Amino acid sequence: MPGKAKILVVDDSRSQLEWITKILTGDGYRVTTAADGREALRKWHAERPDLVLLDMILPDMDGLQVLRFFKQRQQKEEDEVFVPVILLSVKADLDSRVKGLQIGADDFLAKPFADAEVLARAAAMLRIKALQDQLRDAKKQLEKLSIEDGLTKLFNHRHFQEELRREFGRAARYNDPLSLIMIDLDHFKTVNDNHGHPFGDKVLRESAARIRGSVRDTDICARYGGEEFVVILPKTPLSGALKVATRIHESFRENPFVNDTRLAPRDGGPPASVTVTTSLGVASYPSPQTNSAEALVKSADEALYRAKKTRDAIAISHAVGYAFDAKPQ
Repeated sequence: MPGKAKILVVDDSRSQLEWITKILTGDGYRVTTAADGREALRKWHAERPDLVLLDMILPDMDGLQVLRFFKQRQQKEEDEVFVPVILLSVKADLDSRVKGLQIGADDFLAKPFADAEVLARAAAMLRIKALQDQLRDAKKQLEKLSIEDGLTKLFNHRHFQEELRREFGRAARYNDPLSLIMIDLDHFKTVNDNHGHPFGDKVLRESAARIRGSVRDTDICARYGGEEFVVILPKTPLSGALKVATRIHESFRENPFVNDTRLAPRDGGPPASVTVTTSLGVASYPSPQTNSAEALVKSADEALYRAKKTRDAIAISHAVGYAFDAKPQ
């Protein structure tokens, strides 16, 4: 941590600030200071320290009030970054220590203290912070892996189901439209058979990117399974969903996949361009037959089946009362 960690020192004594700053900068830390509580709050927001040394007695507010604010802000932040706080005080009695620790202080230094103790306490807290940061990063990675499809990096099937239930509940509650598009890569088995599985994996990854690039940031894309994908379109009626479905379909029809994998084509010839077409099923809420998230999936899946059976590019669920021959020209 020395040379990298940023430490905020809060104390109303100029001489105390200068002394602690000299100790910490001499050991390679970056130090910023504040002389009162309001300045400390501003520095917290602006500079995001790795460690805070906080005096309990400040001219404008109690140091424990500042501590309480720091800890509350940490709990509200999405990334939950741990910032340890060491309280500084001339009060060495047990009650003061206990009160500070109950609020959330991570350590306590009673004045007067020696240079070596300041450095030792700071180093100890920063080691704990490093471990907490590692645990946070590992937790975030595990959470990401639990909801992400490993090949395409889209959401996986389980997380799609969770998101669809959440979005359907929101749509039903606020009477908003909600649409669902199911996408299937046509004759994908022949891609693997004729060009090898490495190229097939490439097609799946690039397909995910094309789908993601055809929708809004607020739309939810997932790999449904195998060569099937699904898109949840919040606050989108059927007409808007059809536009998105057409855009997705055309992104495949107009852009062949270049086979530059080492194992394909099988005959050892030059890289080949392979056009992979799609079939899409579209369903929307509200409609008479989509009274649940499961029913919306069923409607979209039935529409997809009809699209493949009738060789139409895009089929619309009968539940919305439209024909299923909305084939892009």
